[in-house]
Amino acid sequence: MRSPRKLIGGLGLLAVAGTVAAIGAGPLLVSGADHLDSPLVKIDARVDITDVYAWRTSASTTTLAVNVNPLTSPADTKGARFRQTALYEIKVDTTGDAVADIAYRIKFSNLTRFSDGTNTQTFTVKRAVGAAARRTEWTGTTVAVGRTSRYGGTNRIAAVAGGGIAFAGPRDDPFFFDLVGFKHLKSRVLAGRQDLGTANDATNCALADDDASARLLSCFTGSDTFAGTNVSSIVLKLPNAKLGGTGHTVGIWATTAIQTKSGWQRIDRMGRPAINTVFNITDGEKDLSNLVNPADDRSTMKDTTVAVLNALSAVVVHAGATGYTPAQINAIANVLLPDTLRIKLGSTAGFLNGRKPADDVINAEFSLVTNGALTSDGVNANDKAFLSAFPYLAAPH
Repeated sequence: MRSPRKLIGGLGLLAVAGTVAAIGAGPLLVSGADHLDSPLVKIDARVDITDVYAWRTSASTTTLAVNVNPLTSPADTKGARFRQTALYEIKVDTTGDAVADIAYRIKFSNLTRFSDGTNTQTFTVKRAVGAAARRTEWTGTTVAVGRTSRYGGTNRIAAVAGGGIAFAGPRDDPFFFDLVGFKHLKSRVLAGRQDLGTANDATNCALADDDASARLLSCFTGSDTFAGTNVSSIVLKLPNAKLGGTGHTVGIWATTAIQTKSGWQRIDRMGRPAINTVFNITDGEKDLSNLVNPADDRSTMKDTTVAVLNALSAVVVHAGATGYTPAQINAIANVLLPDTLRIKLGSTAGFLNGRKPADDVINAEFSLVTNGALTSDGVNANDKAFLSAFPYLAAPH
C-alpha cells in the first residue's frame, strides 16, 4: 500500500496534471487532458483539441501531433472526419515570449465517402513565419498536400517540402488515465471533503460526492477511462531546422478556429495537458482561455491557478503532510503558465521536455509537485502499443 504522503503527493499532482472534470452526461462524457474542456469546444468535436505532443524522433527531427474528436467509439470512427470549414494550427514560439514565430496550418477539403462507411479528405499544410504566424488565417507557403487515411486502411503519408512527412486520420487515443476516479476526487474536494481514504474502496465510492463521509481516493480503480476509444490525429515529422534549430528550446501549442462571415473564430487552444480544464473553474474562464494567446495566460488565469493550488494544499495539510508555501505555489503557477509545451530540439532530456505519446504525464507531473515522490493513478501505459515508425500513434480500435 502506498504511504499517505505519497497518496497526498499524487492528489496534488493529479490536479497539476489537469486531467479532470465531469460534464455530467454519462461515463465517457468527461474532461481529461483537454477532452471536452469548455462550452465552445463541445459544439463540434472535430475542433476539440484533446492533446498536443512534441517529441524528439531523431537528433535532427521532431514530431508534432495534435488530436481532435475525443472519445470516438470504434463504430463511430468509420465516419469520423475533420471539419472542412475549420483551421487547425500548430504554433511555435522560438524566442521564449509565448508569441508565435512559426505556424503550421492545416485545412481539409474534398470529402469522399465510401460504401463501407469510411471516408477520406484532402489535407493541405501551409507554413507561415513572423507576424503572419501570430494571426489566425489561411495564409503561408503550401508545404504539403495529401489524403487522410481511411479507417482500417493503409496509412497514407505525404511529403513536406523542405523535409519532413505528414499524416492525418483516425488513431487510438494515446492518453491514459483513471479519469473516473479523479472526477469523484475533484467533486469531493469541491464539496469540502478532505479525508483521503484508500483507493478502490467500492463501499465508500458508492457515496454521493457531497456526502460528509465521502473520501477522496475511494473511486480510483486503475481503469483507463480512454481505453478502447479513438481520436482524429494530425502528425507532422519535421526537421529541427524548420522549428528553430537543434539545441534551441521552443514552445509548442495548437489552436482550432472555424470560418464565419466575419472571419476566423478561435475555438480551442492547448499546450500542456489540461491546464485549462483544471485551473479555470467557470465555463466563462475556460472559453476565455481558449480565445486568448499564451502570452496572456498569466494575466488571465494565474489567480485561478494559485487558488486551485491553495485549495489542494489545504487537503495536504489536513492529511498531516507539509503543504505548499505561497512561494512554492507561485513558482508552480509560473512553470505551468504560459500554457506552451516546451521542448529543447534534439535533446534526449525527458522530464518536462516536450511530450511523447508514451509519457505518463500524470506520474511525471506528480514528480513536479512532490519533489520526486513518484506515485501513480494505477494506469501506467496506453491500452495499445505505439508504433516504432511514423505516424507512431497506435492504429484505431
